[in-house]
Amino acid sequence: MNSHRVSEEICLQPGHPVRLNDAAGTRVRCLHGTIWITVANEPDDVFLASGQSYLISRNGLSLVERIDNSSIQLERRQAGGWLSGLIRHLKFGPGR
Repeated sequence: MNSHRVSEEICLQPGHPVRLNDAAGTRVRCLHGTIWITVANEPDDVFLASGQSYLISRNGLSLVERIDNSSIQLERRQAGGWLSGLIRHLKFGPGR
């Protein structure tokens, strides 16, 4: 099993939250601005400012949305899977 970390910087677009399914073990780091994270079955939402990070501990749907001009880094200890697909979708659009 390949256990290296996969990460990518993502500039969030207004009104388009990033949807993460089954993201337990994913660290969301706010690189710039302020972001809002909602995780299914978690009692509270999470707000991060530049330099802060949050480790998603549960599977299910997680939403990451910008409050102002923001960018994030998603990091997961695993190659392939949903993170690679999300990065490909954000860089090149659907269907590639």
